[in-house]
Amino acid sequence: MNTAPITTTARDVAKGLSMFAIDEALDALVEAAEQEAEANNGEVSQELRDALTTYAEAFGYKVDRIADYLKAQEAEAEVAKREAERFQARYRAADNREKRLKHMLAWFMLTREIRKLRGELNTISLQANSVPSLVLQETAHIPDSFYRARVEVPWPEWREILEALPAGPLRDRLREAEGKTVHRDLQRGILSDAIARGEAIPGASLVKGSHVRLR
Repeated sequence: MNTAPITTTARDVAKGLSMFAIDEALDALVEAAEQEAEANNGEVSQELRDALTTYAEAFGYKVDRIADYLKAQEAEAEVAKREAERFQARYRAADNREKRLKHMLAWFMLTREIRKLRGELNTISLQANSVPSLVLQETAHIPDSFYRARVEVPWPEWREILEALPAGPLRDRLREAEGKTVHRDLQRGILSDAIARGEAIPGASLVKGSHVRLR
């Protein structure tokens, strides 16, 4: 009968244990080696030295295996990212083609006062949108009450503003920043609501458009 001892290689250890388990085993082996050396005038058994060597090499193999896995996942993520970008570009292109065709169909049907186009299998209908769209003919006459200021400043200067400083260098700097960090944003929702309530706002109106639907 073969009684030769089974040799555990560093690669076997690396395959069978996690990096954390190998690290714990190394700590235990080092502690055992220190105790053995202290008890035997600095001598450490060959068996313990071999075990230390095996687990130290196993730790290195494990690090390499983890690094290889990370590299593989990074490469896979990069491929997936490129694929996602490609599919996103295809989506945008198809979506734009669909919108252009629907816009052309809506124009064709509106100019000819046609509500439905019938085929053997499909019907294209022209339906009124449920919500009117805001159309701006001229923004110069829209009152300032429909705008909001959006200011981007460093936090220290924002705290200064909160303290309501009087006229001075800060106010001058903020005035010079208009068009750069201080912007006027049109509140389209508020403007639409005002027009819907019956307010006459020069330069703006609500227009109820149409859209194309397939059945």
